[in-house]
Amino acid sequence: MAKAGKPQRKPQAAPPAKPAAGRGGKRQGQWLLGLLALPFAAVGVGLLILSVLPTLYDWSRMQFWQPVDATLVSAHLESSGSSKSTSFHVTASYRYQVAGRDYEGERVAISGGADNVGDFQEALGERLEQALRSGQAVRAWVNPANPAEAVIDRSLRPGLLALKLVFVVVFGGAGVGMLVFLVRGPAPAGRKPARPLATGAPGQLAKIPGGVQMYFPAGRWWGLKLGLGLVGGLFLLVGAVVPWDAETQADIAPWLFRLGFGGVGGALLVGAFYALANSLRVQLDQDGLRTERRLLGLMLQWHQVPAQDIARLRVAESYSTEINNRHEVYYRIEAVLRSGKKITVAQDLQGRKDADRMLASIGNATGYPVR
Repeated sequence: MAKAGKPQRKPQAAPPAKPAAGRGGKRQGQWLLGLLALPFAAVGVGLLILSVLPTLYDWSRMQFWQPVDATLVSAHLESSGSSKSTSFHVTASYRYQVAGRDYEGERVAISGGADNVGDFQEALGERLEQALRSGQAVRAWVNPANPAEAVIDRSLRPGLLALKLVFVVVFGGAGVGMLVFLVRGPAPAGRKPARPLATGAPGQLAKIPGGVQMYFPAGRWWGLKLGLGLVGGLFLLVGAVVPWDAETQADIAPWLFRLGFGGVGGALLVGAFYALANSLRVQLDQDGLRTERRLLGLMLQWHQVPAQDIARLRVAESYSTEINNRHEVYYRIEAVLRSGKKITVAQDLQGRKDADRMLASIGNATGYPVR
């Protein structure tokens, strides 16, 4: 009698494989993030370029304008909004004379439009309406180079400027940060990843036949450059807010101090934004040099130089920092052309040792003389 065999297990079907995420979904997510980032960046950068910097520029040049007596033709203090939040706006028209010639003006303050920051608009509107009722002349400031350009109040209004800077930093910082993240995205699939340039070099290097390719992404040393922007903001606010006492400044006018602090602060803010948002791509080989510099991913500047025009490569100092009594120097590598022109091929290199090591490596890979 045959023995009954053990019941055989029915093989289980393998679980269905999960579909791999395609590139389409990833790209769609990047597009959505980019679309979300653009309005934030546009608000911050637009407010900086179209409002903050023009306000500082107008304020600085108005310090050289000459006072004249103006006769008011009209003056109105307009209000809008609800009882909880009311905005005010001053409008006026006035006549004045310069060198015997009559002019008319309508500009009341540096910044136009309504707002509810402080009591500037209310105080100015009440003063002008009172002057109009009593027939008193008001002081206006006239551009001596163009007498048709005048303003009644040339105050900077630090409170309004500080509010705008908050939007610039918060919205612009968030938007630019997301765009930098997208610009610095990972290398495309299937491409051999480039190796880091060096310990103190925030970039990548890939060797190619007869040369090298290098990429320095946006956002390099972002903490350092963000700190630079904060310092610029502080300088800007100091120049705008601090009441300089003329008695402590000898013969130097107070506006010179304000212009100095404000100008330095504005320059630092713009410089920090550029340093954070630009990227550099370089190909250097036996055929020559090609560089592409982009700002927020948009082409800003490019160079293409044949090999015979490149005289040598060299290390040059870019800038230095002092943090907690620690001095750091950052370098760049330049291609010096036979015409004397210099083109940056590597940048933001921390420490001379790493910069010299990279210079030697690039020279060995390309065959160009280094010095």
